[in-house]
This record gives sequence, structure tokens and C-alpha cells, in this order.
Amino acid sequence: MKIISWNVQGLVNIRTFLTLKDILREHKPQILFVCETKMKLVQMKNMGKTLGFENCLKVGRIGMGDGLALLWNDEIDVNMVSYSNHQIDAVIYGVKGNTWRCTGIYDHLESRQKWHTWMLLRRLASLFNYPWLCFGDFNEILNLNEKVGGNDQNLNMMADFREVVNDYNLVDLGCKGYPFTWSNKRYRPYLIEESLDRFLGSKDWEQSSYKLTVTNLNSWCSDHNLIMLGKQEKTRFNWHQKKSCQRLHMKNAKE
Repeated sequence: MKIISWNVQGLVNIRTFLTLKDILREHKPQILFVCETKMKLVQMKNMGKTLGFENCLKVGRIGMGDGLALLWNDEIDVNMVSYSNHQIDAVIYGVKGNTWRCTGIYDHLESRQKWHTWMLLRRLASLFNYPWLCFGDFNEILNLNEKVGGNDQNLNMMADFREVVNDYNLVDLGCKGYPFTWSNKRYRPYLIEESLDRFLGSKDWEQSSYKLTVTNLNSWCSDHNLIMLGKQEKTRFNWHQKKSCQRLHMKNAKE
């Protein structure tokens, strides 16, 4: 199973829309979360089917910005729990009775409003005990090594974000590929890059039968890159194959 999250910065841009279609055709995710669609509800009416999804929950823009959407296909059963201008929360009923939760987040851009998002996360964390995946554009970093260039990071803002993550036993699932997900698209020495987009997972996943892998997918259509989570069931075959490769490597080393 795959989930893609992207701050598209405007799906009304035909180049961005076509780029997203190509990426979806290549990776075939079951769930897509997009923020900053900058589309009215009437414009988003047929967006899901055009992108290849049978189901779509849309939150329309305010003014000329914002706008969220969670799209999914019929391979999974989704029960929508809540939504607002900054989040879409759902429970997923999978095969073999596996139930888990996914929440798409779009954080406030204004620093003075960020505490609303952290309060939102605290409230959402208290609702269910299912394994939880929380993802999207958090517009904040967890550590200083997640930013290069620009002004010094506000340490208090960063600490507030990290406190919420730690308080509710969430884990940053990391990212394969390029280490930063956002850029101001300028040349050095004016280049600024940050890891603003991420997947957070509850520690339940560590004891689950699934392996979670996050990949950074580059795109020039937005200041943000897409991030994709792969959810693959752990099998005895995969474990045996890994052990066999280790033995082969040791044997070759001796030779």
C-alpha cells in the first residue's frame, strides 16, 4: 500500500496537475493527500475521478489560498472522522481486520498561529487507540539539521513541535532520497532548504506486521516535494531472503 502527500501550491496550474497525474500513474498510491489546492469546491468536484480515485473528501479554499483534499480508491474502506481547513482525519479498515488511522495535516503559515496546530494534534491523539499515521506539511522542523540557509530557526517553535511529537509517542519515519522537502528555489548564497513535510507514526507500528518506508519524490512544480509512504507486510520469506544475503556476503568475503 502507498500514500502520497503533497503541498501542491495550486492544482489550478495545469503543469502541476499533469505532473501529479504522471506521478500517480507511476506509483499507483491507494491514498493521496493534497494541500493548498487553491480550488473552490465546485472546481474540485470532478478532481478525484480525473486523478483516478473513486472517492474524495474536499475542503474548499478560503480567499485565494488553502484548500485540502483526501482521495482514496476502492481497495480500502475509509471512515471519515473529522476535517477542517488544516486537517482531514480518517479511520482505515484494511484487509485481515487491520484497522488504523490516517490524518493529513496542513499547518498554519503564521508563526503566531502554530500553537493551534499543536493543540489540534493533541486533541486528535486522544481520540483513538488505533495505529496512527500523521502526515503532511507541518511547516516546522524537529531538529536544526533539517534546515540549511536563511535566518536562525526559532528554537521555541521547534521545541513546541518536538514536545507534541514526544508527548504522544509519535516517531518521525524519516525519508529516503533528498533530505529536504521544501526549498525557496533560489541559488546560493540565497538558497534555503527545510524538511517541512513528513510522516509521523505511532509506536504501535513498530510492533505491527508492517514495514513503513518514506521516500522523497522531487518536483519542480511546487516549493514542496512529494513524500510517499510504502506500507508493506513483513513476511518470513523476506526475513529469510535477508539472512541468506548476509550469509552469501560473508562467504564471498572469506573467499
